[in-house]
Amino acid sequence: MQEEIGRASDAPAEPARPPGYGALGDRVAGILEAADQAAGEIRDDARKLAHDLERQARAEAERLKEELTAEARRLRDEGDEYARDMRLAVEAYATQHRRQAEEEGRAIVDEAEKRSQAMRESAEQTMRQAEVELRRRQEELRDEVRRLEQRKREALERLREIAAAVQDVLPSPSREPSIEHDLRPAPNSRRA
Repeated sequence: MQEEIGRASDAPAEPARPPGYGALGDRVAGILEAADQAAGEIRDDARKLAHDLERQARAEAERLKEELTAEARRLRDEGDEYARDMRLAVEAYATQHRRQAEEEGRAIVDEAEKRSQAMRESAEQTMRQAEVELRRRQEELRDEVRRLEQRKREALERLREIAAAVQDVLPSPSREPSIEHDLRPAPNSRRA
């Protein structure tokens, strides 16, 4: 519109207008001034609105930032709590398995000790039986040796008697050894 006014002033002067047209120019100028004033007010309102919108956007951004920060903190706390719970669960699981392993180990050791004790007792029993058997066998052998020695003595005695009887029948040589002498045990022989 201002261009039109500018063009109108650049145009060659027209013949004089009737007096009603002058008032029209004042009116147009008043309208233009009012339009400028309204534009200024609209600009001021727009600036205020932009400032309010910017302030609201900052407030909303701050609220979102705090909300997201709180959410992140909550998630981190939940993650820490979950990790702590998992760590406690793993520790409890490990403790339980360690206890089970210790109990199984003790049971194995107890069983091994029982078996060892049973084997030791069995070995001692076997050894005692062997000792009894050995003593019995030694006693039997001693008895056998006594019987054999007795039989030997009796046989020697009979042989001496026979030798004496034979000697009585035979002429006696002066220096010849006798059968009785031959039948006597040698001085180096041992008696059991």
